[in-house]
Amino acid sequence: MTERRPEATPVRMPHERAAARDHRRVALGLVVVAYVWATAVLAGTTTDPPALLAPPFSAPDLDGRTRTLQEFLGGRPVLLEFMSTDCPHCRYMGPVLARLHAVYGDRVTFLTVAFDRRAMRVRSFARAHGHQWSYLLGNEETVRAYGLEGVPTFYVLGADGRIQGRQVGSAGYEELARTLESALRRP
Repeated sequence: MTERRPEATPVRMPHERAAARDHRRVALGLVVVAYVWATAVLAGTTTDPPALLAPPFSAPDLDGRTRTLQEFLGGRPVLLEFMSTDCPHCRYMGPVLARLHAVYGDRVTFLTVAFDRRAMRVRSFARAHGHQWSYLLGNEETVRAYGLEGVPTFYVLGADGRIQGRQVGSAGYEELARTLESALRRP
């Protein structure tokens, strides 16, 4: 039986040595990035990344006319909601959105994209919740354009069409109100 001396280095295979070298390089790279970022923060030179433009889309409204997102942009922020009348979370959000619209409706454009083939059903949902804004019938184009994974999903768009906020799932009045207030303060 051979005894291993404490000062001996374990044998490493060539691929293990290469992996260890790669890990050291990655760690060094992360340290450099962190240093550059910290220096920029301390110097006050960092800025928020530019907001992405909301993907354009077109969809029929409840009267069958094709509408585009562009028609709703300009001059005011937009609260863009993606929902389904079958979704319990979306139904929960109905009164929350009605309350938001009562407070912000004169300064923010509300637009809902509903994923339901029956316009009458969507119209009934909107009336039941007192929604006085435009509803469009969603399609695969809108799902792909926004990478939707579920509903409800909310986007707050600046008047220029740039995405200023995103919320997936139900949200409280206060949370959405803060996002709208922030959008209203931006130029």
